[in-house]
Amino acid sequence: MSQFPCPHCKEAVYGYWDRYKAAKWFILVCQHCGKRACAHPIIIVLFYFFYVWDVVLFGYLTYLKESWVYFSTLVVIWLILDAFSVYIPLSALKSKPVRS
Repeated sequence: MSQFPCPHCKEAVYGYWDRYKAAKWFILVCQHCGKRACAHPIIIVLFYFFYVWDVVLFGYLTYLKESWVYFSTLVVIWLILDAFSVYIPLSALKSKPVRS
C-alpha cells in the first residue's frame, strides 16, 4: 500500500513503514526509478531533540517523584512524535559516486 511519492519520479512507492524507517536515518531506494531518498535531516534533528527532551525531563520526573503520571506522559509524547515522524518530508539524494 504505497501512499507517499518519490521525490525524484513523483510515483507513489513509499508506505508508512518506509517513511517511519526514513525518520530513523534509513535511506530509501525508489522501486520505480531506483534513486535514493531520505527524510529531511534538519527536521530529523529537531525530532531527536524532542525525543531527548521527553526522555530526560519526564524520565527524571518519574525517577524523582516516583509517579506513573510522568512515565505515562513520557510514553504518550514518544508515541505522538513517532506518529508525526511519518510525515517528515523526503529529500532527494544524489547518486552514489562511482569508485574507480
